[in-house]
Amino acid sequence: MENTVNIVIIDDHNIIIEGIELMLGFEKDIAIKKTYNDANLFIDDLRNRKVESEIVLMDVVMPAINGLEASKILKKEFPHLKIIILSMNYEAKIIYELIEKTGVEGYLSKKISRSELVSAIQYVRKGYTHLSPEAAEMLDSFRKKIVDYPAVKLSDREKQIVKMMFAGDSNKEIAAKLFISLSTVETHRKNIYRKTDVNSLPKLMQIVTDLQLLDDLH
Repeated sequence: MENTVNIVIIDDHNIIIEGIELMLGFEKDIAIKKTYNDANLFIDDLRNRKVESEIVLMDVVMPAINGLEASKILKKEFPHLKIIILSMNYEAKIIYELIEKTGVEGYLSKKISRSELVSAIQYVRKGYTHLSPEAAEMLDSFRKKIVDYPAVKLSDREKQIVKMMFAGDSNKEIAAKLFISLSTVETHRKNIYRKTDVNSLPKLMQIVTDLQLLDDLH
């Protein structure tokens, strides 16, 4: 049928795949072309033109290659492919990375009903982004955090010190390893906490991780 949407399912648990196949098996305008336990195999099949798909339903947490890394490859090499994530993982940073930075079209809970999944597929096929309420809430929260910390800029030296702090190094150890004075390390630490507007190491770790402040540190 001309209006049939071709679907591929990727999940490392066969029981999940079988459940989705059963849910979508009632839909005349949805065709499941193939299923995979490993996204790498799907990518290889696409590269070798062994499979065609309009939409892929994919988990995030998988052993061989996770959904985020697979989505980055798929969006780069096959931009026409639309991706809907089906996951129980609601980590805000992952959702932000997938939706905002990678361009994934959907993020849904594995607890979704058949009608909700079919609606999501239809929305995504039309060019919309579709999120479950939980994913939308986490994404909005993370966006707000990004807006609240728009001007956090750490110097290369401060990034070095933050990395060493996370490794558990004391001020004396940092000073010795970087060949700087103890008072200089203490000043850097004060500046780091001031710039990030936090007052504890756990909170600093959260902000630095969320805002990816160490990503360009070599």
